[in-house]
Amino acid sequence: MKTKSVTHIHNRGSVLLVTLVTAAVLGITLASYLKLVSTQSKSVARSKHWNQSLVLAESGVEDALQMVNKFVGTPLLTNWINTYSADNWSKSGNVYTRTGYLDASHTTYYTVSVSNQNTTLNNLVTIRSTGYMPLPSGIASNTTLTRTVVVQAQIDTLFNVAMAALGTIDLNGNGIATDSFDSGDTNYSHFGFYTNTPSKRKANGDVATNNSITNSVISVGNANIAGHLITGPYGSYTIGPNGSVGDVPWVDAGTKGIKTGYAKNDMNVIFEDVVLPETLWLPTGIAGSGMGGSGSVIVNGVLTSYSHVFTIPGDYTVSDNNSIYIGTNVNVRLKVTYSGTYSPSKIYVAGTGATSGKMTSYLTGTGATLTKDHIAQSGKAANMAFMGLPSLTTLSYSGNDDFTGVIYAPQATFSLNGGGSGTLDFVGSSVTKTVKMNGHYHFHYDEDLKKHGPNNGYVANAWKEL
Repeated sequence: MKTKSVTHIHNRGSVLLVTLVTAAVLGITLASYLKLVSTQSKSVARSKHWNQSLVLAESGVEDALQMVNKFVGTPLLTNWINTYSADNWSKSGNVYTRTGYLDASHTTYYTVSVSNQNTTLNNLVTIRSTGYMPLPSGIASNTTLTRTVVVQAQIDTLFNVAMAALGTIDLNGNGIATDSFDSGDTNYSHFGFYTNTPSKRKANGDVATNNSITNSVISVGNANIAGHLITGPYGSYTIGPNGSVGDVPWVDAGTKGIKTGYAKNDMNVIFEDVVLPETLWLPTGIAGSGMGGSGSVIVNGVLTSYSHVFTIPGDYTVSDNNSIYIGTNVNVRLKVTYSGTYSPSKIYVAGTGATSGKMTSYLTGTGATLTKDHIAQSGKAANMAFMGLPSLTTLSYSGNDDFTGVIYAPQATFSLNGGGSGTLDFVGSSVTKTVKMNGHYHFHYDEDLKKHGPNNGYVANAWKEL
């Protein structure tokens, strides 16, 4: 008679038990792993859609910036009355709103609003944008992720200081001084013109050199700077024994040296090259046409002849050095194609205040010399602008009289040469590669340039997510 071994049966039972336990452990592990993968997948998907909702919000901001930049320097309420609905914006009071859909079901979209803090559109606008991104099915039911950003945008003016350069600024002439005023504010001007009255002068006659030049230097000499010295981290400055830098009371009292807080090393600006506008540049030369032909006009009660008389706004080409007259309420852009050193014999911009004409000259040659007869009758520097393309590498101003205007030529060396012992006033602002001053110059920065001067449009200067 044969019998089974009890030990053998026991061993078989142990193996089975171990197998079952192992299988259970593996099953639990696999289930946990699958759960982890599923959770991770949902987390990744949610994170991805969370980030995409921010992208949507930023798309709304870009949409708003594009719209406000269509009307830079002009009243928002005036220009959008007949255009905002055509651009799919709605209006409630002084707030404009638009919703942009990115899918046919209208579940992926952004809503953006623009509120104008200054109805002349020359200061600040606030943009609020919310992106809406639905989660895929299986992650959550009927859940939409939202993210909201608030952006403050401000005009990026080309002229923020009295004098700026990429490299060295040499103020070692005699009797050199800077300060500021505001032609748009009667509290700080005399009917829009600069006045030496202490209570109407301000201390924003800043002199700045860019940080991209390691050896950039401001040589103050014995100048009186009612404003700041600003360099980049690699720049430096020197000051003579009689130099004075500070606020108006500091400078007017003849205090020597630099007042605390009036020297900075945080300059961080990119001077973009001038780009010729893409437009139809009209020819000139038809006498009496008002489109740049020769003619005679009354200037200060005297009948005066000019080679180019502009009484019709537009964009024109000028290829000579001859005299230019801009009529009242006439906004003209000129493409100057003179191949040599451009030195127009005379420029007159007629009108005052709101009736003043305006001229912007794009200099395409290699050099230019501006003289004492370049006059902006209105007193506003923004109404006479000289913009040097990258080809313009030398620029000078000379004469025994005043200049009112702005110069932007970031590739040009700029020299100011005055004659005699009188004081020459430069009213406005300049941006060039370097500056060398040899005359008795007083620079008066017009702070109205920040509101009404040439600019790069609105750019974001503050960003916050709610």
